[in-house]
Amino acid sequence: MLFAFLFICSFSRTANAQDPSTLVFQCSKNAGSETQYLKDYVVKLPEAYSQDNIPTHKNTAILLKNTHYRLSICNSDDSKGQGIIQLYSDGKKIASSITESGKIYRSFDFECHKTGSYQIWISFKDGKEGYAVGVLSFVNK
Repeated sequence: MLFAFLFICSFSRTANAQDPSTLVFQCSKNAGSETQYLKDYVVKLPEAYSQDNIPTHKNTAILLKNTHYRLSICNSDDSKGQGIIQLYSDGKKIASSITESGKIYRSFDFECHKTGSYQIWISFKDGKEGYAVGVLSFVNK
């Protein structure tokens, strides 16, 4: 009886969550027909305990000089927070899906002028709990 209860509870929790592969496919498709998928970042983060310490998922990517990239972010249907994707180089933010006024875009383009290691940060607006996918794409010229 206890096993049946636990099975039902675990099934009901996973039934509400959006399948990561479906979310990746949708996000790469939203990046545009002129792009080629390179990498995805599936991110699920807890709510922040304070605004001074917002959870952030950090990844590193090697980007090539004279290459046009697009970084996209797509929220799961059941995400409480709105995903933000940002690009850093040498500890400095160089591009972001959120503006200074707080408007969030689904993607941004980046023309790489220097081959090197870049950091891709994904977090959620106001530190809310969230589930999203970030996609790095090559933009055809």
